Amino acid sequence: MDNGDRAERSALFPVKHPPGQYVEVDGQRLHLLIRGTGPTVVLCGGLGSNWFDWNDTVDILSTHHHVVVLDRPGFGLSDPLPAGVTPTVRGEADRIIGVLDALGVTEPAVVAGHSIAGFYAEAVARLYPSRIRGILLLDSSAESDPRRIVPAAVRVETARVVAAVLSRTGLQKLVGPRVRRVLNQATPPDGTPQETFDWVDDIYRRPTYLTAALVEDVVYPDLAVELNKLRKRSTLVAPVIVAAAHTGRPSPWGKKWVRTQRKLAEYLRADFTVVMPAHHHAMIDKPAEVAALITELV
Repeated sequence: MDNGDRAERSALFPVKHPPGQYVEVDGQRLHLLIRGTGPTVVLCGGLGSNWFDWNDTVDILSTHHHVVVLDRPGFGLSDPLPAGVTPTVRGEADRIIGVLDALGVTEPAVVAGHSIAGFYAEAVARLYPSRIRGILLLDSSAESDPRRIVPAAVRVETARVVAAVLSRTGLQKLVGPRVRRVLNQATPPDGTPQETFDWVDDIYRRPTYLTAALVEDVVYPDLAVELNKLRKRSTLVAPVIVAAAHTGRPSPWGKKWVRTQRKLAEYLRADFTVVMPAHHHAMIDKPAEVAALITELV
């Protein structure tokens, strides 16, 4: 994204005083929220997640830790990936290390990966074992045999076209924040500042955000295949905690999901726990519990 594009985006979405700071990694401008001092913790959100989803967890952790929340390209306030580039597990693992390098962090860090970012947290621990102290897989994606019927290039191009249509017709602007409330059923705690809701209204209306979300969604099976290949040729040395989110309400889906998460923990020889009651975005529903799990790994 050039300076003209950035100026146009700022004019369309005039939110003052963006939190955090920017770093450049391999020519990509990334937005980070950084708080506190101490051992470093990197927080990576799931598909479509943004820095503010971690705010309450950051408030707790930053009293004794150096906390870094990473907006992947196209999410939050980070610039989108260049045209023709799609997310890969290796690329996101390299990006996490690039952020640590840009910040001058040399000691091993703890990485928390939520949902699809669980792929990236596991990958960075496998690829850079000396840089990672431990990983938390928070309600992580888990896929042992993904199906890839339609070629990736076709899926990605379709996602880009759909995103462009939804943006140009004004439909994204109209319903974007409402869709977020449907997909993210976690309840923001009392006292959540209005600024956070303003950022939700802003980010979820950005065409670059919608494109990033749809593209990452359609390459999910490719990411899973890539991680499974990495698992066969690498060893996971860092300690791992797998945490499943559960609402506490009995349902066949809930039981199946907990079993899936437990199997992931067994496969990785990780500790296993259930965060409850919590929806998929457990860091919003139960920030203290999530922070405590991360602290166990420091």
